[in-house]
Amino acid sequence: MLHPIGSRPPGVYWRRRLALGIALLALIAFTMWVLSPGSEKKKDAAAQTSPTHSTGHSTRAAGSTPARSASGPKTKPASTSAKPSGSHSVFAAPCQAGALKVAAVVERPTYRVGEHPMVLLQVTNTGAAPCVQDLADSQVELRVYNGESRVWGSHDCLIEPGVAAKTLAVGQPVRVSVVWSGLSSQPSCAGTRQRVGAGTYTLYALLSGKQGTAAQFSVS
Repeated sequence: MLHPIGSRPPGVYWRRRLALGIALLALIAFTMWVLSPGSEKKKDAAAQTSPTHSTGHSTRAAGSTPARSASGPKTKPASTSAKPSGSHSVFAAPCQAGALKVAAVVERPTYRVGEHPMVLLQVTNTGAAPCVQDLADSQVELRVYNGESRVWGSHDCLIEPGVAAKTLAVGQPVRVSVVWSGLSSQPSCAGTRQRVGAGTYTLYALLSGKQGTAAQFSVS
């Protein structure tokens, strides 16, 4: 390559090589010049279309969040808007004492000595909307009196633990029943329990400390 071989003088070969090298350099430079504007145009086009697409996407997301709050749990606005919606449509507020009508109810007006009367507490929501009330044993208390004398109480010897939240529909009575053994009792289950005799008895019902209307029944 450094010592050309041929019938012509070496200067001819060197000039040819020089011309060929210049031509190649020119071709390379031209190619780069041609390709360079095209790539810039592609970059410009990408830079112009990308913001337009992302802007359109964010606009749709912002518009869809209020209308479809439950369908977008990945975003904070969607989850925040879904909670109030669910709480109003599914969950009810706790019952207020003034909106509850409490009453004592007996299964039958007359029982025989030795029978186990079924006594009940009835509660009715008189408010404007459904509400939630705990009807667990700790909140429901039934008492039986004979005149002024206290004969029995459902909390005297046993109070079952737990919570029994119940949604009370407006105007629909809900009852909680207790089967009384017919034996007397005292608070803290003190004293000796005895079979009650014949007589007229009054049943009182209390819900979370609120006393309702009483009911009477007889034992013969």
